[in-house]
Amino acid sequence: MNIKVLNELMKLNGITSYFHLSKETSIPYTTLLDLIRGKGERLSNIKTIADFFGVKVSYLIEESRRIITINEKNNIIIEKETGYNSLLSNLLSN
Repeated sequence: MNIKVLNELMKLNGITSYFHLSKETSIPYTTLLDLIRGKGERLSNIKTIADFFGVKVSYLIEESRRIITINEKNNIIIEKETGYNSLLSNLLSN
């Protein structure tokens, strides 16, 4: 599960902790912690969280997208959702 996306959804919806999310979704706290740590990723639990936030399951499980292109000068341009695109692109294009 993409924890960054989960944390953003929690923040946007006023969910202040994983314990709070556990209570709201009726997923046992220890099960939720295992899910966050990448252990025991049961699709039913991810679906429960997705339904709670009103998003698709794929939104919670997709990793950050990466686009790699080569421009007309044969410079490699890497774009990521993480915000490091321009720095990385400038380093590679020099």
